[in-house]
Amino acid sequence: MKVSFLPIALFLLTLSPLSAQEIPRVFIFTDINIDQGDPDDRQSLIHLMWYANELQIEGIVPDRWEADGYQACKLVIDAYAQDFQQNSFQQKGYPAPENIQKQIATDTAHAFQLFRQAASVETSPLYVLVWGNMRLFSQALGQNPELSQNIRVITIGTGLMLEEDIPQLPKNWEKSAPCVQLNWNGFGRNAIYNNPQYDDLWWLEINWTYNGMFTGEEPKQMFSQLAEYGNLGKHMQGVVKNQPWARYFRVGDTPSVLYVIDKAHDLDDPTKASWAGQFTQPFPKEKPNYYTDQSGDVDWNYEDPCKTWENHQTVKDFAKGTLEKQRSDMYHSLLEKLDELYQPKR
Repeated sequence: MKVSFLPIALFLLTLSPLSAQEIPRVFIFTDINIDQGDPDDRQSLIHLMWYANELQIEGIVPDRWEADGYQACKLVIDAYAQDFQQNSFQQKGYPAPENIQKQIATDTAHAFQLFRQAASVETSPLYVLVWGNMRLFSQALGQNPELSQNIRVITIGTGLMLEEDIPQLPKNWEKSAPCVQLNWNGFGRNAIYNNPQYDDLWWLEINWTYNGMFTGEEPKQMFSQLAEYGNLGKHMQGVVKNQPWARYFRVGDTPSVLYVIDKAHDLDDPTKASWAGQFTQPFPKEKPNYYTDQSGDVDWNYEDPCKTWENHQTVKDFAKGTLEKQRSDMYHSLLEKLDELYQPKR
């Protein structure tokens, strides 16, 4: 009888939970800053580091360089480096801190270079996670629009703003009618959305669903628990020392990461529930790869929201509820991961 054996390298590969081909490639545009805006991006970057062994980070663009965006990223990497040295990060497949540091853009030219390099790969999609306004991303894509076929875009807080949030807008922001007011990160959004050459772009636009990260007492409890996990946990507390209102597991941009790391989820289908929530495909013919918040059974005109704007609060509540349903499972999975990673040195 002839017996065949797998080559040793191939055998070892089958033992790995994620092969190199299976690890999603991600590229982040963020408005991270130090005390000049919402600290949720700083929390979200810490969360991203805890999952750095399940993602291939190909670029981080802190586009508010004037607000110490680069320095905010560096502080997170410094905390990560300490945990990397003190715990089993390397054995569990986490990248070396210096390798992540190289992927942080130092200026706009560097950002465009990193993006072009990552988005030019045609063998696997690049997940572009936009945690701030879309202006710089739209400029980067505009330089090489053909790269749109190689990327999948997930944006947080784009599209339309909740009417209740409009009074909180800074005085120097662009303002318009409630039913057409751009959301917190919407600037630059329409340059892509209204451009016919991007009608086939794979785009998950999380407009209101992300609010499910903020509700109830659980985010406060989670915030307290995470402080126990190394220097990154301590930094999670430190980044909000000057913002008492944000002292909970705020991570408003994290749903873009949750979509990619949920192992039970089909990455090709945002209409199926995931840790990020559950979404709909409003224009299957005109924009076949565009997905956004679900509206439930409520009448909602995706093409012209002004026609059904009286229902926007109900739509928001339904959308954020699709994330709330998944949140406990996501929390549990993160804590299990951290228990294994930091034990016995918590």
